[in-house]
Amino acid sequence: MTGTKAIFDFLQYLLNQNTWVRWIACMVLVYLVLQTLRIVRLVVRHIFRFLSKTYRFTFLWGKRNLIIIAVLGTLLWACSSPLIDVLQEIEQRFSPVYLDAYSNLSAEHLTAIFEEALGKQVDPYEKTVVVRRTREVAEKIQSTPLAIYEAAYLECGLNPFRMRSDRVAAGWIQFTRAGLASLRYKGKPVSMDDVFRACETRDIEFMMDLTEIYLVRKYEQSGRKPLHNTIDLYLALFAPAYIGAPSDKVVYAGADNPSYYKNAGLDGWYISANSEGRRQIFRKQSEQDGKITIWEIFLALEAKKGRLLAGYVRQQ
Repeated sequence: MTGTKAIFDFLQYLLNQNTWVRWIACMVLVYLVLQTLRIVRLVVRHIFRFLSKTYRFTFLWGKRNLIIIAVLGTLLWACSSPLIDVLQEIEQRFSPVYLDAYSNLSAEHLTAIFEEALGKQVDPYEKTVVVRRTREVAEKIQSTPLAIYEAAYLECGLNPFRMRSDRVAAGWIQFTRAGLASLRYKGKPVSMDDVFRACETRDIEFMMDLTEIYLVRKYEQSGRKPLHNTIDLYLALFAPAYIGAPSDKVVYAGADNPSYYKNAGLDGWYISANSEGRRQIFRKQSEQDGKITIWEIFLALEAKKGRLLAGYVRQQ
């Protein structure tokens, strides 16, 4: 199932590119599909000729076939948006995530699962440090280890040394240049290069020290409000002014807004009840309206948590 999801994610990634890149990607996809069908047909019909190496096959087609590829590729490009929705629908129906599916599990049980998942990203010593420091920080900001783990899982997949490919963010809670502004470590300013270096050298002590400084500062800036709820902790990190706001409150808006652009993956989440009345979490491109609400952030957190928990426990 992991391989299938990777394929669906890759197709959605290609179909989400800008106009010309998406058009070229559609040409390539059509070409690959047609070539795959052609190869399968030839293998079935001429398997013995292939084995004896007496049959020559070329990957270059004539003008007629290139025109067909261009037409079908352009059609695919024109229909890429609804196709993304179809792919997302199939993927999410195939691997559903339900709201409150694991409400029977205690906080201690959930925390243990997150710490087990953490162990797959770090070595035993690094895990010991993360677990100990997370519990210490949780006490200082009136939060819980579970809330911190859930927020970190959304941000870095529980890999404290993860760096975004565009190098916009890195670390346990995905530090950014703006987030590091005015932050000081042992009396000195902290730069993104310092965070990148910590990721590259796997300096877990520095990473957790910086995380504590950052979380405590955000906690103080939010008015020292208790952050037991995961969504409140997440908002304290990135939008403290919205802590306690209604679920339909818009946190980020505007496709050209850098804050929205960096968090566009939080847009388009919604709930749909199935025939059994269970509330399934969905995300579709057609539901993205250029506005990210608190409710959508909550659903994104719950969806990612649900997929993690599905690998450890049975749903209700």
